[in-house]
Amino acid sequence: MAQKKTVKTAFFVLLTACLTTIALALSGAEPTVSAAPRPTTLDQVARGKYLVTIAACHDCHSPKLDDRMTIDNTRLLSGRPVTTFPPMQGAGEIRASLDLTAWAGPWGNSYAANLTPDRETGLGGRYTEASFIRTMRTGIKPEGETLAPPMPWTVYRNMTDEDLKAVYAYLSSLTPVHNVVRAAPRIEVARR
Repeated sequence: MAQKKTVKTAFFVLLTACLTTIALALSGAEPTVSAAPRPTTLDQVARGKYLVTIAACHDCHSPKLDDRMTIDNTRLLSGRPVTTFPPMQGAGEIRASLDLTAWAGPWGNSYAANLTPDRETGLGGRYTEASFIRTMRTGIKPEGETLAPPMPWTVYRNMTDEDLKAVYAYLSSLTPVHNVVRAAPRIEVARR
């Protein structure tokens, strides 16, 4: 008796599937296949944070608190602080400041950019998602200036568009830090 019931159930399921397929074919409707969901902004930001971390962006773009390279979390990715002097040029040498935010080499001096969304001194006023991706692919900033060493854009250009969009989403989510990277370091003058 149980075997007859199992056969009847299987027959009913198969008949239903066949009739559904025939009905769809006769109606002209195409079955829909849902595409993979696009990542949400929160997913993109989390992925971007991960990529920024493993790509070592903090090494050069985040100011440090001490000689142990402790990142200053209040100034994440805000570039070379005004208190960091550029290293002296050396013939045939590449030199870095102790916090790795300023460099000197055969190309001249280069300073880690402010990657926060500050509209005046960071990415906020100069970059869109598209121009950020274009810069990372070509090594040319929106204003036409080339990215200087040691910025490893020739490595980062191999990231997928989705990865670069995630990096941009993360950078855009940061607290803006007003930091004029190319300003001359402040020199304290002793008062008499």
